[in-house]
Amino acid sequence: MAARAKRAVTQLPDLPPELWDHIFEFATYVPYTLVPEIFEKSIFIGSIYNREYHPKLRAALVTKRYLVRVCRQWWHIAVRHLYRAIYIGRARSLSSLCNTLEKYATGKGTIAGAEPLGQWTQRSTHPDMDAQHCANLITRLPNLAIVSIRMLFVVAPIPLSGILNALRYSGSSIRVLDWTPEPLSPQSSELVELLRSLPRLHTLHCPQLRWGREYFPTSILSSLNTLALNFGPRLEKNHLTENDSEQTCINLRKVVLDSLRSMDVWEDFMSCYGASITSVRILAFSSTLRLNQYLDMVKRLCPNLLQMTILVDVFSWMSFVDSLLPAVEYLGLMARTFQETRTAYRRLFSCLAIFKDRVPTLRVIQFLDRRNVQCLVTRHFQVVLHALEHEFAGNGLSIVDHEGNLLSERLVTV
Repeated sequence: MAARAKRAVTQLPDLPPELWDHIFEFATYVPYTLVPEIFEKSIFIGSIYNREYHPKLRAALVTKRYLVRVCRQWWHIAVRHLYRAIYIGRARSLSSLCNTLEKYATGKGTIAGAEPLGQWTQRSTHPDMDAQHCANLITRLPNLAIVSIRMLFVVAPIPLSGILNALRYSGSSIRVLDWTPEPLSPQSSELVELLRSLPRLHTLHCPQLRWGREYFPTSILSSLNTLALNFGPRLEKNHLTENDSEQTCINLRKVVLDSLRSMDVWEDFMSCYGASITSVRILAFSSTLRLNQYLDMVKRLCPNLLQMTILVDVFSWMSFVDSLLPAVEYLGLMARTFQETRTAYRRLFSCLAIFKDRVPTLRVIQFLDRRNVQCLVTRHFQVVLHALEHEFAGNGLSIVDHEGNLLSERLVTV
């Protein structure tokens, strides 16, 4: 019987490890997911950001897993890329990951002499994870900068002290805290204590938190740039808490406002800090009346505003006729209902024409959701074309899609 042909061995190029490292970085790079790039997208952290970047993170992880399996040399080069951004898709994967991190932390890993793997991790995303397992993982990541926690399907109340203690363990390195665990969220008193132990926190996204009667620790505003809460933080009458200094340098620039609540819950906070705000995102999923009230407040209390983003259920709800409009340079728009009638889109562009005429500083209007853009350029091509040629022609205003491309250029390619 003829001997079986030997499989050809692929010869890898003989390149320096530094060059391989750059190649692996290029092959697995996902923009706006690590510090400092993520700061540019901080006001979108939440559902918009997750829908855009979480699939890309998962795809990059698949590539990284293949790289570390090629040979031992590639393992040593690529392992830091594999563990740089952790994404936990299934609960059963979490236990195995924790065991692996523990073994390498104690020098008992499969690859002898390898450094602790948890030291490479900058980002950890936990969709629908058990609280105790989540805490165990965080304590194994000493250089963690971005934490995204979701526990949406927890049946019974569980203590969150483990997660809070774990976050304090990485407190000096954490820059972004995204906590979306409705109905599970920390008490406001617990969160205040945690925030005081995060001296470099840049972005706080905790939209389901009911702030209660606790005073907001305004000292964190020296580092905090982006704030997203359900209610406006409660301030003491002199706007300073017991341990805060009057000399606090305010770094806050971006705020997410939910118009489901009366604007009264934000009035005090914005009266004190609105002058530092340059970007506002308004969640207007309730009514036009509430949206107009928030626009009025932003106009009054945020004199240095440059960017504004409005999220609605349907575009036809928006009306700027009776609103005091802030003098922004950028307006971002998104509707959760991504297919509307031709009449609705005509009303939308008429509404935007009002905004354009009353806000001469406006330079860019952007449709933020890919599905909204797809509906515009395919189903309502003629409506968009008519608006661009008549209502928005020759005024220096750019209307762009979710990727920043001119909408007029998208129409040409359809």
